[in-house]
Amino acid sequence: MGEGFAQGSSADLIAELEAVLRELRGRLDEYVERGVHDIIAADEGFNFAGQIQPLLSELAEYAVRTREQLLDLRRARS
Repeated sequence: MGEGFAQGSSADLIAELEAVLRELRGRLDEYVERGVHDIIAADEGFNFAGQIQPLLSELAEYAVRTREQLLDLRRARS
């Protein structure tokens, strides 16, 4: 595992990810709230969301591929 992340179980790492996701959602919500009256905040939020979206999409796609590979391994053993 990478430095600075849970050295424990997968459940610990998931808990950390959930905390980060809550923080990201909160930050995005703040940008929306501020962006109503602040064009700079709206632009910053747009850029921030643009940075987050591909990272999360890549992770989700990787998780799908991993599950497919693991299912293939399970089938091969059956």
